[in-house]
Parts: sequence; C-alpha cells; structure tokens
Amino acid sequence: MMKELILEQFDQGFDTNGWFVAVKNALDGVSVEQAVWKPRDEVNCIWGTLSHLTYYNNAYLQRFKGIDHQYDISTNDESFSTGEYSDVDWQAEIERYSAVMTEWRGLIADAHDGKFAEPVSAENQTKWATLILNVAAHNAYHAGQIMLLRKALGDWDRTQGVS
Repeated sequence: MMKELILEQFDQGFDTNGWFVAVKNALDGVSVEQAVWKPRDEVNCIWGTLSHLTYYNNAYLQRFKGIDHQYDISTNDESFSTGEYSDVDWQAEIERYSAVMTEWRGLIADAHDGKFAEPVSAENQTKWATLILNVAAHNAYHAGQIMLLRKALGDWDRTQGVS
C-alpha cells in the first residue's frame, strides 16, 4: 500500500495530471523562447526551474541507488542554470529531466517495501517514504511556477488542466 501511494504522488508531480498539472505536461509545447522568458530578473525562467528540478531529483536518485552523491554547487541558486538557448539544448534538458524521473519511478516500483522505512543515510535520518513524497511535492510546487509563467505568456490551453 505504501509503495502504491508513493508512486501515485510521484507520478502526479512528474507526468500524470491530478489536482494540478504535472511538470512534464506543463512543459509540453514550450518553445526555447518561452523557456528563457522572465517577467523580471529576480524570477526564475521555465528552463532554470527545470534545471533545478533535474539537479535535485538526480541527487536523490543517486542516493536512493546507494551512491554517495555530493553536491557540486555551493548555493541553491546555481541549480537554476540554463544552457545555450537553443532548441537542441532545451529539448536535451527536457529529456534529462524525463530520464531522471523515469529511472526514479522504476526504482521505486522495484524497491522492496522495507526500503521506504529506511533512513536516507546515517547523516539524514529522514525515511525514504517521506523524502520521496517531498520530492513529489517539490516537483508539484515548481510545476505551479511553470504554469504561472505560461499563463503570464498567454500560452496555456485551459482544456489541458488548471483553468
């Protein structure tokens, strides 16, 4: 039962619309120009937000696999980096995110039930179930930001969810 709940919440943050639009669906049809647009300098663009999600989702994916992943950035702001502003680089960013999340989903589905009650590490006693649900919530939070940017751009088809 726990695994099914975790997978459901994970999917709704990643690629299955529920009460809100999931990240992958919020990105559907976003052009490179839209991906780098910001209403003001202090606001993150869609591309930067996706880069941030990919960075942290991958960090915890590596840890879930038993790899002692260490951050290679000194501040959270550095995780909002963008590429060379080309269609190819933008599509590659979307594909990186999807690959990380697809691998995550597979590992969750294949994990034994006891894994979710285990602590993340000796230093981080948070249980994996809690951490993965927080990952899903983090994805949902940023999906909302992406949706706001798309709406500000006048580029959201209300029939796709979240009017």
